[in-house]
Amino acid sequence: MHRKEYEKLKKKHSTPAISVSDRKLHTQLRTAATALRTVLCAAFGDRRPADRTLSTFFRENRQCGSRDRQFISEEVFAVWREWGTLRRLLTDERREAVESGRSGPSARELELLLAGAARLEKMDFPAVHLLLEKLPAETMLQRIPGEELPEWVGPLVPPEFPLARYRERLLLRPPMWLRAQVESVDELASALTARGVPVRRHDRVRKALAVENARVNLFTLPEFRAGQFEVQDLASQAIGLAAAPRAGERWLDACAGAGGKTLQLADLMERRGTVVASDIRAYKLEDLRRRARRAGFSNIVTREWDGKPFRGRRKESFDGVLVDAPCSCSGVWRRNPDGRWVLRPEEVAETARLQSSLLSAAATAVRPGGVLIYATCSIFAMENRERVREFLVEHADFSPEAFAHPLTGAPVSDGCLQLGPEDGDCDAMFVARLRRRPVREAEKGGEEIRTK
Repeated sequence: MHRKEYEKLKKKHSTPAISVSDRKLHTQLRTAATALRTVLCAAFGDRRPADRTLSTFFRENRQCGSRDRQFISEEVFAVWREWGTLRRLLTDERREAVESGRSGPSARELELLLAGAARLEKMDFPAVHLLLEKLPAETMLQRIPGEELPEWVGPLVPPEFPLARYRERLLLRPPMWLRAQVESVDELASALTARGVPVRRHDRVRKALAVENARVNLFTLPEFRAGQFEVQDLASQAIGLAAAPRAGERWLDACAGAGGKTLQLADLMERRGTVVASDIRAYKLEDLRRRARRAGFSNIVTREWDGKPFRGRRKESFDGVLVDAPCSCSGVWRRNPDGRWVLRPEEVAETARLQSSLLSAAATAVRPGGVLIYATCSIFAMENRERVREFLVEHADFSPEAFAHPLTGAPVSDGCLQLGPEDGDCDAMFVARLRRRPVREAEKGGEEIRTK
């Protein structure tokens, strides 16, 4: 099987149409091996995200052209997607050394990993035939169900979550979704398609556009520079739709980060009212300010937050509060495949404690009768329903509120929704909608209680 694949690819890529010399291909492979080693060591040793490490690598290696970057990027992320299978190419001792961060892969191990990834994902690059030469003919690479995730993950996932299907999706490249920030979505779609970015509109989410095999860098387009769209996954857009802010209201995005959901809230409010974006990490808000200026949002303001209960003028002053809490990011492991192999189970419990603290503190900003939205990009019950259940026990003035599933229209009667790839080829995220009870006061003489 292996030799047939090799001969087929070698024949295809040795035709006169391929102008790249073997010397260039060998250089490309050596650079890919260096990049892979850099990313693996950074992730396993220093817990640095693979995408950021690879971006830094490209900035420091300007000699890499666009074809080099494409090949290297696809190889590196294929290794992470297939790590559950590829790690069997290493001895037990070497696997433990690499995954603990004590040692990076050797040159030979890097060759095996790159070749194995290329074979498993049937890559079609000129350098592939050279890679397959480096994989011994007797090497058998076959995916085993369950290897897509570490063993400790399963027990943390609620039984109703379709884990088997999620595992299958983890072996596929992630989709790209855009969120239009203009009213004329059809015109934007036509303009993007004409520029080499074919898009498909979602059946229910009016401003969601699926990108299908873009041939240009989205961030260089004049439409992006004019703030006409943002890159935002469909599941992430569903969280803003579940919040359903109305024009003229006052909302708080308590854990805004770079502000993707802040921008969506402001857009859903028709740019009227106010969205206050806060974050414990003040430096994160600078990116949001830049994005808001680019799109011309005048109803967004930023404020640093220390994660403690709100006091003074901001206490109980918002119609709605969104808590997009820090989490394990287990719902976006298709997009960031390194995350599933570097996360430790004890970190999930630590993060859950932080989530409870942030949710309780942010709830103090919700006015009586207002809405509290809790969201994560996690598939773990400990970070999702268990946190909501604990919060409701400790805050009797809040209760779940039913809403319609933003992507399907189905009723969400208990106010808690776990989104997954089966909902629309998207990430897996969780969202809960809670309503704070309006203020009540007893009238004199024991008369009936009325609502303010």
